[in-house]
Amino acid sequence: MSQDTRPQGALRPVGPQDAPMPGGDDDDGSRWIYEVAGEYSSETWAPRESIRRWWRVDRDGNELEGPVENENFGPPQNDLRRATDPDGPLSWLPDPEATVRGWLSVAVDRIGEGIEVHWLQVTGTPLVLAGHDVSDFAPPDFDGTPPPRIGVAVPVGFGAQMAGHSLTVLWGLLLWVTVSEDPAADPKQNVWLRHEVDAERADELLRIVLQAPDIRF
Repeated sequence: MSQDTRPQGALRPVGPQDAPMPGGDDDDGSRWIYEVAGEYSSETWAPRESIRRWWRVDRDGNELEGPVENENFGPPQNDLRRATDPDGPLSWLPDPEATVRGWLSVAVDRIGEGIEVHWLQVTGTPLVLAGHDVSDFAPPDFDGTPPPRIGVAVPVGFGAQMAGHSLTVLWGLLLWVTVSEDPAADPKQNVWLRHEVDAERADELLRIVLQAPDIRF
């Protein structure tokens, strides 16, 4: 049986949610293991499409179920549904997909010039915090006057390629902040890509960049 030997945490399927994929370890000690195509994944993140097949094994590694073939196996596809959900946290943006792609383009350009993004997936629910200062940063209500400080964290995974190099799969937190405390001046904006940072840190990092929009990580 072919198995990927990378850390089990790297093999969790975290791509499109409509793919019929199993979850993590079960209460009886059994677990799912995955055969992952390296050209479609990184050492620490595997889009669902990169998983060729999977098995369930007991605590001793004996096969209990499978193999199950992934009908969606192949090159990862764009999936921005969590960003474009009309009832989601980014619904206040005029064009959430174009906006997220624009933020990522700026962040990727800071990594290196001439990098092309071949596909993009929003891998978790975006987080939005806003307010006047650290004492009141919270998910905003955009029905009234927009708060002077607004920050967004978007968990992303994407395939990027620099000219003359092979495609690389990257993932992390895309952060954006805008500060408009002076009505006579243009808002100050900044964007960051925190490489291989989990979505669990979104709240923490948003509060940092909302307080210090010029910070360099």
